Amino acid sequence: MAEMLNTDGDPPPASPPRGRPKLMLKKRDPAAAARLAQTRSRGSNPFGDAKPREEVLTSKGVDVKAMDRKTELKAQAAHRLTRQQREEADALAAEVKNAENALQEANEKELSLITEQTQAFQKDMNGRIVKAIMKGEAAAKRVAERAQANLKGMKKGMLVEISERVEATADKLFATIQGDHQKIADNYLSLKAYAVTASGKLNDYVTKGKGKNLSSLGDLMSTIGSTANIPTEKAEGLGFGGDTIPAIFSNEKISVLKKNKDGKIVEGKVSKINGLVNEYTANTNAVRARWPMGLGKYLLSKLEESMLEKGVLQVDKVSEKSGNFVFLNGHAVGLSNKLNDFESLAVRMTAYEQTLAKLTAALSGKHKPTPPKKKPLYVPAPEWSGA
Repeated sequence: MAEMLNTDGDPPPASPPRGRPKLMLKKRDPAAAARLAQTRSRGSNPFGDAKPREEVLTSKGVDVKAMDRKTELKAQAAHRLTRQQREEADALAAEVKNAENALQEANEKELSLITEQTQAFQKDMNGRIVKAIMKGEAAAKRVAERAQANLKGMKKGMLVEISERVEATADKLFATIQGDHQKIADNYLSLKAYAVTASGKLNDYVTKGKGKNLSSLGDLMSTIGSTANIPTEKAEGLGFGGDTIPAIFSNEKISVLKKNKDGKIVEGKVSKINGLVNEYTANTNAVRARWPMGLGKYLLSKLEESMLEKGVLQVDKVSEKSGNFVFLNGHAVGLSNKLNDFESLAVRMTAYEQTLAKLTAALSGKHKPTPPKKKPLYVPAPEWSGA
């Protein structure tokens, strides 16, 4: 404070420097170290220096067992009842026993009642279930009988309608086939011209062991080609010489005469058209007898369907060859794509047209005149010496 109040302007006197005080350590005391270790070991025990009760009492000269026996007798003497208290306790115990017996009897009676009630419920439920089942069976039987009666009536009506439709369709198909004799004859004549033209290739194809690849179609081509030299004769057709034929299931008449747009008869009762159709039918029936099932039957049936429409031939190019060629159409005979074997049996358009012209001329009766034989040339004598 005196330094702060110094007004003379002189600095306060400097204080002597202070250094760190030197520690003066005592020498190690082994006894103190032992006491410290003993103190640490006691601190780790939660009971400290406490000893068991029996050990403490024994060290004091007290009999532990005798002491425990006295304590137990004292406790028993504390719980002893008087005569009045014992009588009251016995009365209460008897009441509790009677209450337990009454409760047990009540539980047994109630259990028997519950059992009887459960059995009654089950019996009633079984009766109701049986009644419901019988009622459902009766209703189902009634519905089935009603449905059966309705079904019989519907079945009868449907059979009548189906029969009428089948008969009408058969009559229509019969009339269509009869009217399509010209188309069948034209398609068969084209097929015959192709079979005759391709007969050489077909024979080589069969000789090489590939005939089975064509199935019934190869058989049909060979059969038609073998009849090339047999002349087609005029036939009566289905009319057997008459102008009309009756329908199969009705009284309608189907005309067998071919008429043009003006109504003029262009085809008589007996014609070579019927002869061509009969020849086609005979050949297909013969092949069908040899191929009664499987792929052969399928191909033949598809061919017959196509013969009623556009035929089974097609004109197209063949790979690695120039010009137009004629061969079987795979789609027309029921195949999904073009068959390479058909292209290998293709014939040139010019050769096919020549064969078709010859067959057509033979049907129309137009034959080319036979050229006159040349007369041998005779030279009169003298004989020429050759010089």
